[in-house]
Amino acid sequence: MRTAVQEMCAPASGAYRLLALPKPGFTEDVIATFGADPRFDVRSLGRGVVKAVFPAFLPPHLDDNNYRAASPEIGDAKLKLRAFWAAAWPTLQRKARSDAVLTGNFGYYAEQELAAAVEAHGVPFIAMHKEALKTPGLESFFAELYSTRRQAFAGRRVLTYNQIERSIQIRAGVASADRISVCGMPRLDRSHQWRRAAANGRAAAGDGRPRILFFGFHPKTGLPAIPRKAAALTGARLERLPPAIEGLAWAKLCSECYRAMYEIALRNPGIEVVIKGKGDLLKWARVTDGPSISDGQLPNLRVHIGGDPQDLIAAATVVSGFNTTALLEGVASGKAVVVPRFAEAAEATYAPYFLDLGDAVEVATSAEQYVAMLVRRAFYSARPQAELAPPTIAILQHWAGNADGLASRRVANAVAAEIDAARGRTGPA
Repeated sequence: MRTAVQEMCAPASGAYRLLALPKPGFTEDVIATFGADPRFDVRSLGRGVVKAVFPAFLPPHLDDNNYRAASPEIGDAKLKLRAFWAAAWPTLQRKARSDAVLTGNFGYYAEQELAAAVEAHGVPFIAMHKEALKTPGLESFFAELYSTRRQAFAGRRVLTYNQIERSIQIRAGVASADRISVCGMPRLDRSHQWRRAAANGRAAAGDGRPRILFFGFHPKTGLPAIPRKAAALTGARLERLPPAIEGLAWAKLCSECYRAMYEIALRNPGIEVVIKGKGDLLKWARVTDGPSISDGQLPNLRVHIGGDPQDLIAAATVVSGFNTTALLEGVASGKAVVVPRFAEAAEATYAPYFLDLGDAVEVATSAEQYVAMLVRRAFYSARPQAELAPPTIAILQHWAGNADGLASRRVANAVAAEIDAARGRTGPA
């Protein structure tokens, strides 16, 4: 098991040694926070290792959203899994020598008993909680989901991006208020840094080619949904919800946005269209009634799956997407950002689930206007401004807790403080 521990970033003789459980988004936050900080030495333990142990003790239908299931048999099995990690931890520690363990969400099912075992050994288990975009319509939904479906956090501290997420977790009893802190979105620091460098001519603001970067989304993005592992085994992906919310979907909006990307690329060969998404991007694109999006259809239409979006944002002349933190990265980078608000997004029923970024972005209220705005902005390549406008600063603070580009410092200091407290002193040796 010791061979599963690998160097991750900042391999050095830092005063603080960390063990991270990688996950997309969280990994970028870890690198942004600790990668250039000489105080830290970060290693990783693949989440696959942790998840591979889980089914030896607990049934395969357990996941993030039903882990609180309280039958006596499951409760006993959880204790056995916890005992396994308590026994295995010294072996891992011989390689990791960790002062704290980091994860990207307080509620990952396979890590619950590991967290308790690590804490029992006196090592802080800290969640740098990366899920943050809780629009007004989702606040009560997630407060109930957290309180009824997920266990209280067995670790030491939760660090959130914004006050919205912190309030939801406190309301749900995830942890006591004094154990949940707002530090901001660490990987957004890079966007602030790039914008300031580009404004001063120290970073290239793209290669000069008109380029639209569209972050793909699916019909359930930002809507009430409960992903379930067991449901996926039967061909479904989501648990059925009450009728009032079960039928909510951005079906028409999704189709019209993908169609817009295709039409722009088809009719404007001088514009490069890049569609960025996760591994299921092409699946969701196929279920819309728009064109099938894939590489090779048009020479100026490119699909990019996975990876860090910052370089793509830096190279774009305009950024678009829907209900995603990538929009905040585009805003912090000083890019023109266009958001669609037509089809379902224009209906009152869906208003509570719309990520409102105010004057920090441009909003298109029809598919035709969306295309026109994107094409116009694709040819607009003004150098970013070093300082953001006050309304934009307010938006970044509200949703990302990071209007100043210093979230990484706040997170690093918070982690260091927990380690110092565990060591019984006020600073590194």
